[in-house]
Amino acid sequence: MKSFRLTKLSRILIFMFIVGAVIGGSYFAVQKGVLKLKDTPSKKTEMSAGKESVPNSKPETGKEKDLNNPNVSDSTINLSLDEWIGWKSIIDANGGLNTKPDSIYGQMGLNVNIHVINDATQSSNALIKGDLNAAGYTINRAAFLSKKFTDSKVDVIMPFITNYSNGGDGIIANSNITNVESLLNAKIGVPQFSEAHSLVVWFVNQSDLTEEQKNSIISNLIYFETPDETAKAFFSGQIDVAATWQPYLSQAKDTSNCHVLFSTENSTKLIMDGIVFRNDFAKANPDVVSKFIDGALQASDKYDTEFDAIREVMPMFAGETDDSIKGMTVDAALTDWNNNMKTLKEEAPNVFKDMCGVWESIGETVNKDMNLFDVSYMEALADKYQVLTPPATQTNAPKITEENRQAIIDTEALLSKSVTVNFVPNTCNFMDNAEAAASLDEFVSIAKTLDGTVIQLEGNVASDHTTEAERILSEQRAETVKKYLIVNGIDANRILTIGNGGDKPIDTNDTSEGCLRNRRTDIYFKVVE
Repeated sequence: MKSFRLTKLSRILIFMFIVGAVIGGSYFAVQKGVLKLKDTPSKKTEMSAGKESVPNSKPETGKEKDLNNPNVSDSTINLSLDEWIGWKSIIDANGGLNTKPDSIYGQMGLNVNIHVINDATQSSNALIKGDLNAAGYTINRAAFLSKKFTDSKVDVIMPFITNYSNGGDGIIANSNITNVESLLNAKIGVPQFSEAHSLVVWFVNQSDLTEEQKNSIISNLIYFETPDETAKAFFSGQIDVAATWQPYLSQAKDTSNCHVLFSTENSTKLIMDGIVFRNDFAKANPDVVSKFIDGALQASDKYDTEFDAIREVMPMFAGETDDSIKGMTVDAALTDWNNNMKTLKEEAPNVFKDMCGVWESIGETVNKDMNLFDVSYMEALADKYQVLTPPATQTNAPKITEENRQAIIDTEALLSKSVTVNFVPNTCNFMDNAEAAASLDEFVSIAKTLDGTVIQLEGNVASDHTTEAERILSEQRAETVKKYLIVNGIDANRILTIGNGGDKPIDTNDTSEGCLRNRRTDIYFKVVE
């Protein structure tokens, strides 16, 4: 549950209101397209009234630093963060806004100056100018900013994933809206250019809806300024669906005639936070960057036990009790070294490209070819961390058992897709392994992103009168697809297979084209309590 404040937008709205009053007859409403503002602030949770800390062009140590000279070496990092609980391990490692001598960073010889900037326009401008060495962004936001960095000829990298949203963000809907397909013709509210906005568009883009249907949903989204406004419009009956955050997800669970369609509790990848460094600074100071990461990893044990530093740094936490802040830590789950090594290499690049696709689909320009993720700074810490036991898979997906199998089958899928995989006739062997891989890799990517969902695979054959042999064959083919997913890193405990035989045709078997459509594998992603 992260935060953003549209400071520049507010000024624009006020100006437009005054102009409208002068010319008469004009009005301003929160509707599609009205709030379109390039480079809006970064995160999600509503900001407190605390002043933003703006970096100077010189580090607070007083030493001159020229970021345009990659040969300059310094143990000082000027870093911007917005007000979000997920940055807490960095704050704890620093001991506050500026490095305390007895803090983890202080003892490591680092000097980290933290600047609280809730506006992504301001922080990205400062990063490009060289007033900042690093800034905290979600991968969603980094994708949005990618073209801006490229156009400014500033190379940036993300060598550290700090945390992921863990149930703090999601989509709430009226009870009759139960899957992505039912979003068609619904009134859908989103806080524009936010991470919540990207959630809705991502699901639409991944669905089996036609391009025309996808465009219809995306072009008719109703834009709001904040997730709070979006949720309030939903509960007042103005819209059917809202992309928002906590506590509105919990409120939807406790309110009749509505429900949580999706929350990030069922995905550790859709909203991930990381630290973006200027690449010239990182290359000139590789030990500084690795130490920075190391210190944050060391501070993880303070995450839900020590709260004074975050109160000092971020105004929104100043009046909160220890128990209140501890409760917020649940919404952002910290990553460790093992998670970073895997995520930076595998899932993060896929999510970045997906998010670039999200912004492109709403008319923004991005650089999806940017090489954002750099694992070398994490690899420098291998001797210290790789001997540790790898963590359990970060997923909230239930294991499939005989006891819950039927309940899972009876659960409606949030997202469904079909794929045609050609098998050798009368066998469960792929006819062409390369062709099968090309068809199934998209589903592997979705499965890794939605790692808290159950995957139901249904095999089908082209038959008007299903025999038991055909039913068995169709299930064996579903099992073959399951094995492919497992080999590519999907937990077998998440996957349920069914053989339909020819009982679920989607076309006639009287034509070769119809038979091809019926000879398919259906893949369903299900959210199961």
